[in-house]
Amino acid sequence: MTDAKDNESGHPGIHGFWDDVRTAPHRCLVLDYDGTLAGFHVDRMRAFPIPGVVDLLERVRDSEGTSLSIMTGRPISELLELLGDLGIPICGSQGTEFRAVDGTIRTHELSDKQEERLRRAEREANDLAREGRVERKLASVALHTRGLDADAARREEAAVCKAWSEDAFEYGLECRSFKGGVELRLAGVDKGTALSWTLEGAPENTLCVYLGDDLTDEDAFRAIDGRGYGIKVGGPEEPTAARGRLADPHAVKEFLETWLRATKAE
Repeated sequence: MTDAKDNESGHPGIHGFWDDVRTAPHRCLVLDYDGTLAGFHVDRMRAFPIPGVVDLLERVRDSEGTSLSIMTGRPISELLELLGDLGIPICGSQGTEFRAVDGTIRTHELSDKQEERLRRAEREANDLAREGRVERKLASVALHTRGLDADAARREEAAVCKAWSEDAFEYGLECRSFKGGVELRLAGVDKGTALSWTLEGAPENTLCVYLGDDLTDEDAFRAIDGRGYGIKVGGPEEPTAARGRLADPHAVKEFLETWLRATKAE
């Protein structure tokens, strides 16, 4: 689909892509954070955006004809701490919380039964995994295994996901994998449903472009079908429903630079 030269120049390797971007009456650019705008870090609160990216995002935000937003598995509060407040819409916690431009936040409500199950899931994960690797979010519990050797990570993820999955269906929950862990979360609520909701309010004939690196971004790549382009950030060994690829966050930075030129926003 792409070659090394395409990735180095920030080109996603989609024939006619930049022509479509130039001629679109309106554009919606949606970006994942970890692995897309920032490199990974064992300490997830040290995964800062790569140098120069925030400036580029501000220029895209201020340009005419493009709506910019961020969609992340992180809680919105963490994203704001790492990226800063760009005054753009943010979807956090795998599609369960939304922050509008004016700062108001709306969230998915858990039932009492779901809340009780997530509290129990947190205890189960703490019993089965290494200390300090379990994170409680708004509507999920995540086990982080980044930094462990591959075998240890697989063992912990398998044990925790097995415990969570025994009755998850009864509570409307499911265990899903992400890069560096597993998460017990609301079933049927993901980045794909969040993206579909976002696009409902977009102007007619909006071209949507979504960039992401994780397994959780595949939901958005499938949801965008027929509305624009999904672009996978990562190597060719990772299967994807996206139509294009970029090698890494540095290629994403080059992509943003090209976006500004293509949309005459420089």
